[in-house]
Amino acid sequence: MDTTVITPDHSPPISRRAPDASHEAGTMAAYPMLLHIGLHKTGSTWLQNDIFASAGHGFTTATGGPRHGLVADFVTPDAFHYDAQTMRNAYCDHHRAAAEKGLTLVLSHERLSGYPSSGGHDRRLIADRLFATFPEARVLIVLREQRALIRSMYSQHITDGGTGSIARFLDTPEPALGRRPGFRLSFYEFDRTIAYYKSLFGPDHVLALPFERLLDSPGPFVTDIQAFCGMAGTDIGAVKRVNERRPLVMQLAQRPLNALFFHNELSPGALLHIPRFAKRYARTRRVFEAITPAWLEKSMQARLMQAIDRHVGDYYAESNRKTEQLTGISLARYGYPLPGR
Repeated sequence: MDTTVITPDHSPPISRRAPDASHEAGTMAAYPMLLHIGLHKTGSTWLQNDIFASAGHGFTTATGGPRHGLVADFVTPDAFHYDAQTMRNAYCDHHRAAAEKGLTLVLSHERLSGYPSSGGHDRRLIADRLFATFPEARVLIVLREQRALIRSMYSQHITDGGTGSIARFLDTPEPALGRRPGFRLSFYEFDRTIAYYKSLFGPDHVLALPFERLLDSPGPFVTDIQAFCGMAGTDIGAVKRVNERRPLVMQLAQRPLNALFFHNELSPGALLHIPRFAKRYARTRRVFEAITPAWLEKSMQARLMQAIDRHVGDYYAESNRKTEQLTGISLARYGYPLPGR
C-alpha cells in the first residue's frame, strides 16, 4: 500500500511505501530508532564512541558498515535517485537485531544536519529524507552558543581543507550569484531547524539539548537522552575531558598548505595532492603546542573572537528567544545572546 507524507510549508509530497511486515511497527514502537543529526562541534564524537556504541547504556550503532556510510545513504544521493523504501529496507534488519537485544539503534552523523561551510544548503532535503524513511524515529539535536560554535567550526573548516581567513569564511564572495554555497549565519538559527523537525516527526519526538549542559553535567545529559528513548538512566562513570582545540598558529600554517597539497572540496586545484594530508598534518599538533607561546595563542584567539563578534552582533538574539520557547531550555544560563541582554 502506498502512502503520501505532506511536508510543511507546501513542499512537494514525499511518497513512500508503507512497511509490509506488521511486526516492524511494533518493533519501532517498543524500540524507536534515534536519529542524532549533530550539530558539528557539539560533542558528537564522544557521544558516538562512548555512549551510542555502548550496549551498557542501552544503545547500539551497529549497521554493518562504517559511520560515514550514513552520508552515502542519506546525504549524497541525487535528489531524483533517493528511494525511501529501499533505504528503510536496508536498515530494517539492523533495527530488528538491536530491538531483539533490548537496545536502541542510533544513526548518528553530524552531516545529517547539513555542513556549515556550505551554509547547510541541503539540511531541509536531508530532514525530508529521514522522515520519509523513518517517520516513527526520534531525533536528537545538540546546540551550542553560536559565537563559540562559529569559532570552533572555522577551525574545523581549516582542518577539512579550507584556505581562507575568518573574514573570508564568514563573507562568501559574490553571495548574490549563489554559484557555490558558502557559510551563512542563518545556518545557526536553531529555532528553524527544531521547528521543522517537530513539524515532521511530532513535538514529542524531537529533543534539543545544549552542548554546554554536556560539559557541565554529562551524566544528566545522557540520562535525558535515555529517557527520551524510553529507557532508564545508567551510570556513565567518569568522563575524561580532552581539549581537542588546535593551536591557532597550527591552523594558520595549514591554510596555505591546504592550497598546495590538499585537493578536496574545500581546496580544489591543489598543486600537488598528498594522500591523507589532513591526517598527516594532524601529527604536528604537539610540535605546535610546544613552540607556540601562550601570549601569542591568547592574542590570536582574542582577535578571532573579535572578528566573529563584529560580524555576528545580535543576529541570533531573536532566534534564541524562539528556541527557548520551543525547547524550554534557559539559554541565558549558558551565555547565548538574547534580546535585551
